[in-house]
Amino acid sequence: MHINPYKNNLNIALPIILSLAGQSVVQMVDSIMVGRLGAAPLAAVSFAGAIIMNIMVFGIGLSISLTPVAGQFWARGEYRIVAGYFQNSIIVNLISSVFLVMILIAIIPLLGLMGQPPEVVALSYNYYILVSISVIPMMIFLTSKQFMEGIGNTKIAMYITIIANLVNIILNYILIYGKLGAPQMGATGAGIATLISRLIMPVIFAAILLKNIRYRRFLNMFDKKLFSLKKQFELIKIGVPISGQMAVEFFSLSFITVMMGWIGTNALAANQIALTMINFTFMISNGIAGASTILVSHAIGMRDTKTARRNGFAGMHISLVFMGFFALIFMFFGEEISSVFTSDMDVIKIAGKIFIVVALFELFDGLQVTALGALRGLTDVKRPMLIAVFSYLFVSLPVAYVFGFVFNLGEAGLMSGFAFGLFTASVLFIIRFNHKTRSI
Repeated sequence: MHINPYKNNLNIALPIILSLAGQSVVQMVDSIMVGRLGAAPLAAVSFAGAIIMNIMVFGIGLSISLTPVAGQFWARGEYRIVAGYFQNSIIVNLISSVFLVMILIAIIPLLGLMGQPPEVVALSYNYYILVSISVIPMMIFLTSKQFMEGIGNTKIAMYITIIANLVNIILNYILIYGKLGAPQMGATGAGIATLISRLIMPVIFAAILLKNIRYRRFLNMFDKKLFSLKKQFELIKIGVPISGQMAVEFFSLSFITVMMGWIGTNALAANQIALTMINFTFMISNGIAGASTILVSHAIGMRDTKTARRNGFAGMHISLVFMGFFALIFMFFGEEISSVFTSDMDVIKIAGKIFIVVALFELFDGLQVTALGALRGLTDVKRPMLIAVFSYLFVSLPVAYVFGFVFNLGEAGLMSGFAFGLFTASVLFIIRFNHKTRSI
């Protein structure tokens, strides 16, 4: 029976979208709430968040490696092998999360050497430390999330994320502004709220896995005999290129954020507003990409290349529709969106200019991440990493610097560099997926 690839993609993608977008909404609420305290606190959250995300993407990439592997063996009914990969993924991700936090803590003395305004750096320290620590529980949660998505269940992670988000928003309100007898803590309060909400996420997931007999059977298969350095290195072999691809993309955008700081605090605050919305729309396309990874991996597991190809391109088409809609919103309502985050007219004007550029690259952003998700379903990760290095380091950053400072186009010029990188990546990823699905 022929299954509509568009309907299939949407059914799997929507819970992932809600889960990822839910996390993005919390970041958006963080920015809105902190932004009400002034441009400097908003810039501090942007600065600290950019650095943390650049390190955390290495862990996220490792966790993603479980999804296509579990998906392929699950499609063949080889459940003990799936359990083995899950067990070894927990070990890999737990060790890596501790290592990443150690790196983040070691970076603290360097925060003041990155050319940012002194008041921004001073306000960022506590938020930075708290959110850095939250990487460990977040990675444990992501391990379970990627396992569940690999076997086709995308809803549980969505429900947990929604619960954690509600906790985060409530705690934000209490701790940022000092409500219900709590002291007003500003950006530090946002960091505490993030840490608490991330701590409860793996706890809820563990309870669900233990209670539900369908999923507990995988835990029951856990055995010291399944402990395998070979499987761990296989996951790392898949995960490291994914991490590398994600890292260079985030590094590109984050270095552009650093360059925004060279212009001034208002530019950095305006950039944070734009980044918050970019992240929100990106999470939608990332959800579609996650569905593509799952569906393509299942098809490859069943050795059905034609279906894998059809599902991959359907995801790209769906992403184009979503991102096209948001491009129009950003193009015509950029300043109105900015005014929700801050009342500073200088920041609003700068953000409005940045949003025009963002509108121009939304389609490319959606295409590149969805094509990349389809490639991950094929476990094709090495060449995409090289494409990402070329696109985001050798195209995006040089163009950003030239447009921003040589041509003196300022904030919009800096963001234009990222647009060129996204365009390059989207074209090369699509060519790669087309070639791979014709040659398998």
